[in-house]
Amino acid sequence: MWFNGQRLSPTQLDRGLQFGDGHFTTLVIRAGRLQFWERHWQRLRTASQRLYLELPPLADVLAVLTAIATETPDCVVKIIVTRGLGERGYAPPTQPQTHWYVTTAPLPQWDPRPLTVELAQYQLARQPALAGLKTLNRLDQVLLSHERQQRGVDELLVTDTEQQLVEATSSNLFWYDGQQWRFPCLKQAGIAGIMQAEIQAQVLPHALPTYATWSDLLMAEQAFICNTVLGPRPIGQLGHKKLHQQGLPEAVQQWYLNVLSNSLPG
Repeated sequence: MWFNGQRLSPTQLDRGLQFGDGHFTTLVIRAGRLQFWERHWQRLRTASQRLYLELPPLADVLAVLTAIATETPDCVVKIIVTRGLGERGYAPPTQPQTHWYVTTAPLPQWDPRPLTVELAQYQLARQPALAGLKTLNRLDQVLLSHERQQRGVDELLVTDTEQQLVEATSSNLFWYDGQQWRFPCLKQAGIAGIMQAEIQAQVLPHALPTYATWSDLLMAEQAFICNTVLGPRPIGQLGHKKLHQQGLPEAVQQWYLNVLSNSLPG
């Protein structure tokens, strides 16, 4: 094996690198506390079950996270789980040895300014077997992020190949149509977000999963996107249309201020 022109002794590569054979979650440690840890661990468990992977022991993972929280009490943590080393070929080893990795990054400040959002040209393929999972296959998001940079907008909303709304480049979507809060149905594509689940449970329990198009969204009175790292962020403009309500819903904003002040359990 060679790496950057230099010969290495190992003859196998991690299948996460070879095939994206794995999954991950990205969580926040704030004031030394793991936020929404139960949901993150459940995400890892669900993905491992659906991908036929073994998870590392919970105690081992928590030991690493506790050490990180002590050393860096405010940071972003990414936990990656792969099927481990593999020979050439797609077939998984009969007795794989799971690999897991943990990385850290600075925690960004919350920026609640209204975003200008446009419809992405790039579309997501439908694949119900992987829908909802945060797998290592993120080329869709890489290309979407490149498109957003090239177009010079705050964010893009992406549809699947049937023109149904799915999500933003790295966030989930909520919108209010004048009568009901809604969010895209993720049974065919997209990632089931941790922040999305928390907002549904804590703030908008009556929000409905909905198949909707960009044209449907243009009828919205209010909308926002959310993810664990960046929090909820309001949409001020969809294409050329300025929304009637350009801030976050009051209940969502107050709830997240409580999260930032660390008044909610992690």
